[in-house]
Amino acid sequence: MDASTPNPSSPDSISKATFPTSRKGFEQEKVKAFLVAVAAEMQTLADENRRLTKELSESEQRAVNLSEMEDEVLLEILGEEKARTLVSAREETRVERAEMRARLREIVEEADRHVEQANMKIARLRESARLWAEETELHQRRLAEQFDRARALAADVVAVLDPQSIAADVASIEAMSTTASDAVSDVLGEGSAPKRDLEGTSSEADDASDDGPSADVVPLFPGRQVAVDDELDAEGISIPRRDEVIGDELASLVRSVKKAFDDELDTVLAALDGDDEKKRRTPLPGPAAYRKRHAKLMASAFTAASEAGAASVCADLVDGEGACAAADAFVDEQLLSVVRGQVVQAAKDHGDDQHAKVKSVRAIYRTLKGEQIESVLFEAMAVAYATAQRSSAAPGTKVRWVAAVGDRPCAECEDNTLAGAVVLGSEFPTGVEIPPGHLGCRCELVLVDD
Repeated sequence: MDASTPNPSSPDSISKATFPTSRKGFEQEKVKAFLVAVAAEMQTLADENRRLTKELSESEQRAVNLSEMEDEVLLEILGEEKARTLVSAREETRVERAEMRARLREIVEEADRHVEQANMKIARLRESARLWAEETELHQRRLAEQFDRARALAADVVAVLDPQSIAADVASIEAMSTTASDAVSDVLGEGSAPKRDLEGTSSEADDASDDGPSADVVPLFPGRQVAVDDELDAEGISIPRRDEVIGDELASLVRSVKKAFDDELDTVLAALDGDDEKKRRTPLPGPAAYRKRHAKLMASAFTAASEAGAASVCADLVDGEGACAAADAFVDEQLLSVVRGQVVQAAKDHGDDQHAKVKSVRAIYRTLKGEQIESVLFEAMAVAYATAQRSSAAPGTKVRWVAAVGDRPCAECEDNTLAGAVVLGSEFPTGVEIPPGHLGCRCELVLVDD
C-alpha cells in the first residue's frame, strides 16, 4: 500500500478517503482493492474480539473455581484445621519476610555507619601521627642544637678549668698587693676576701682554713638553681611576679569563657535541629565573626594583662592594642579555630545522622570543660603581658628569663635562664624574644635593675 492509499484500520481515514478520478469516474480497481483491504481488516478485528471474549470467560470461570476450591474443596482435602494452619503459616511467612527485609536494611545502615566512623578515626589517627612526627622532628632538632651548645659550653669549661691556667691564676693572685686584694674583695662582695694586717698576715685565715668553701662563692651555673622571690629581690629583680598580678583576671576570664561555650553549645544544637539547611551545615558563624565574638569577651582581661606587663618594666606608656592583638591571635590559633573547625567538620561528616552529629558536637564542647580552656587563656594572658613588656619598655631595658614561682625551668627554657640579663627585645639562646618559649611554658621576663 503506497502513501496515498487511506489506512483501512482507521475509521476516520476510511471516512475521508479519496481516490483518483478518471474520465469515467473513480478507478474501479483501486476502489475494489481498498474495499477488500477494509473487509480483511474488519474480519481480523472480529476474530480478535471473539478470542479475547473467550479468554476472559475462561479466566472468570477459573477464578470462580478457585474461590469455590478455597471455600469447599480445600476444607474437604486438608480439613479445617490444616487449612487454618496453612493460611496462618502463609501470613507468618509474609510477616517474617517483611521483618527480615527491615532487619537487613538496619544491618546495612549500621555497617555503613561503622565504616564511616572507622574512616574518620583512621583520618584522625593519621593526622595525629603526622603532628607527632613533626613534633618529634622539632624536638630532635632542638635536642641537637642543645647538644651542640652543651658541647661548646663543656669545651669552654674545660678550657677554664685547665690546670695550667688555674696554676697561673693562683700565682697571679698570690702576687697581688693588698690594694689589689681589696679591689677583688669589693668586686666579689663583702666578706669574700679576708683583710690583711700590717704584717701581711690574715686575721681570719687560721680560723677559716678548715671550714671548707666560703658560703659566698658564686656557683658555676647559677641559672640551674630554682629562682624564688627572695633571691630575685636580692639580685635587684623587681617583684611582684606576673602570676600574682594576672591571677584574679585569669580566673574571672576562665569562668566567662566557659559559660560562653556552654551557651554556644545550646545555640549549635538548636541550629542542627532547625529547618535552616545552611545553619545545619555550618552551625557557627564565619571565622572572622567567630573571632570577633570571643575577642570582645576577652578584651578586658587582656588589657589588664598588658597594663600589668608595662608596669613590670616601669613603662610610662602602654601598647595595649598590640598586646591584645597578639593574645587574640594566640587564642584563635590554639582554641577558636580548632573548635570551629571540629564543629563544622562534625556537621559535615555525619550528614543526615542527627544523633551522631549531636553526640560528636557534645563531645567537642565537653573536652573544653577540662584544662584546655584554662591552659590556653593563661598562655594568652602571658602573651599579652610579655608583648606589652617588649613594646612599652624604654630602650635598653634589661630583663632576665625566669621560671614560674616554685618551678624549675624546662629543658627548652633552661638555656634562656642561663643567659642572664639581656636587653629587652633581644633574642634568647632558644631564638625567642619573649615568653612563652613553647606551648605549656610558664616562664616570664622580670626587670633587672642596673
